[in-house]
Amino acid sequence: MKISRNVQGKKYICFLITIFLIFTILLFKTISNQNKQNTEIVNTKINEILGQVQEQYPNINEEQIIKILNENSHSKKGTDFLQEYGISKNDASIIELEKQQQVNLIKNTVIIISSYIIFIIIFIIYLKFRQRKIDKLDTYIQRVSKKDYSIDIESYSEDELSCLKDSLYKITVMLKEDSENKSKQNESILTSVSDISHQLKTPLTSIQILLDNITETPNMDETTKRKFILEISKQIKGMNFLILALLKLSRLDAGAVEFTSEKVDLEKLIEDVLSNLDILIDVKQLKIVKNIKSSPYITGDYSWNKEAILNIIKNAIEHTDSGKNVTITLDENNVYSYIKIKDEGEGIPENELKHIFDRFYKTQNTKENSMGIGLALAKSIIEKQNGYIQVESKINEGTTFIIKYLK
Repeated sequence: MKISRNVQGKKYICFLITIFLIFTILLFKTISNQNKQNTEIVNTKINEILGQVQEQYPNINEEQIIKILNENSHSKKGTDFLQEYGISKNDASIIELEKQQQVNLIKNTVIIISSYIIFIIIFIIYLKFRQRKIDKLDTYIQRVSKKDYSIDIESYSEDELSCLKDSLYKITVMLKEDSENKSKQNESILTSVSDISHQLKTPLTSIQILLDNITETPNMDETTKRKFILEISKQIKGMNFLILALLKLSRLDAGAVEFTSEKVDLEKLIEDVLSNLDILIDVKQLKIVKNIKSSPYITGDYSWNKEAILNIIKNAIEHTDSGKNVTITLDENNVYSYIKIKDEGEGIPENELKHIFDRFYKTQNTKENSMGIGLALAKSIIEKQNGYIQVESKINEGTTFIIKYLK
């Protein structure tokens, strides 16, 4: 990661630079104060000497004194002269000056050493903090490699390791979701296989018995044989519908279906569904009453919604006696668009209403050829399309299914 994007790294750099500047300023001020003190001590002594020289030698003018101060050619003679009159390095002023210089040297040395120690401590703390985060990330990675996704490694800082930690967290969430989806798909497949095998036992047994009768009775009359063959065909069609419906349900449960997102005209959808059920409607001599109050549109998958609505209307037709009505109402409001499908059948007992969307559930009034899978499939499709389904029923008055698509 570039330093320009490493916010935490820039913070550490700014912090260290600030400390360096502070110590540099302090050291500069300390040295400056020390120089001022030394200069004051030297100037005080020079002033005292000049005062005494002018008192004892009034003939010496200021220019000569300044010349002497600026020259260093007579320093050896000056030193010998001072020692001749008892002024040596042991003199109090000189000793004080040397002591001050030693103190200044010690102070400067302490400041420099302290600065280095502080910088080293800060750097060590930073390395330990960084290593601790690396160790945590290593632990997380090891746990994820063992398919342990039940960890929370969210981070709210912005250094390079925290960004890596955030990326690892996102990957962990994706792996967790993928693992859960696969597990869900596997369970769905196992359930579907179990359901299919269970539901196919009866029709397969029936088909086997019919075939055995045909095979073992070579002189069977044509009418009976034709009746058996039609029954076998009926059983095969039912098995085919059951297998397809269960496979669709398993795909829906596993989230393996990709719905298209298109504008669906519900009135057109209803007309399309009814055209597929024309023969059944004519056979039962039913009247379809259409109460189209408005023509709403929804956003969803046309084919899947058609299958859901078809299963519900077909269910209403099958439970309505010949010569009666099936009423379809279509309308919308500010919250949802809805379809009401009302039959004039025998109704559903109240204690069975909560089970009618369960797979393979059959009410006491269920038709003999019903698989108990159509309503479960319809409910699953509608709920995947941002909708939900309700049912109301009264004995001997009929049943009403209400499908609502949220806007």
